[in-house]
Amino acid sequence: MPEYIDPVKKIAKEADEWAQRQKLLQLSEISLILDTYDDLFSDFDPRNFEHRALSDDFLVEVSRATREKTTGVIELHFLVPAEMRKESTENIIRKRLKEHFKKHHDQVAKDIALVKRNGTIRIGVGLVVAILGAIFLHKLDGFPSDLIKLLSGVAFFIAEPASWFLIWEGFDRLVDTWKELQPELEFNKKMAHCEINFTSY
Repeated sequence: MPEYIDPVKKIAKEADEWAQRQKLLQLSEISLILDTYDDLFSDFDPRNFEHRALSDDFLVEVSRATREKTTGVIELHFLVPAEMRKESTENIIRKRLKEHFKKHHDQVAKDIALVKRNGTIRIGVGLVVAILGAIFLHKLDGFPSDLIKLLSGVAFFIAEPASWFLIWEGFDRLVDTWKELQPELEFNKKMAHCEINFTSY
């Protein structure tokens, strides 16, 4: 005969568990409830936790939560069922998360450096084109031939807007374009240095 469970006690127990869970959620900056460790990783990647890709849902949720935290160290707090917890697995996950965010931080930093370098090159090329166009026009202007004067005028007509375009694009990349990557850089920097804790519920 199955054991009788008082529905009032059952509801009270569930309410108490819910209250404890909410209390734990308030202990850290970013708190996430996991049914299993697999919740952190992609369902489409069959590899083990050391190499498995992180879940897009997890990354989106963490990114959203970190926007409100502008200073200090981020604390990432995972609530895991007590019967599911394994210290060895949690150590692997900590290492894996740190490696993931460090790798992406370094990649975004390289992308920003590339954008800035590209901007500098464009400005340099634009200035060279402008100078060469002016020299070409000045040197050929003394020739009596109308054809040469026409060609020099066409060359300058092409060189002038090209140089302005390159210079404008270069400054845009140096001043504005790279800033589009700044939030992603900051996010990965925060997460690469975050404190990762696991708690039973």
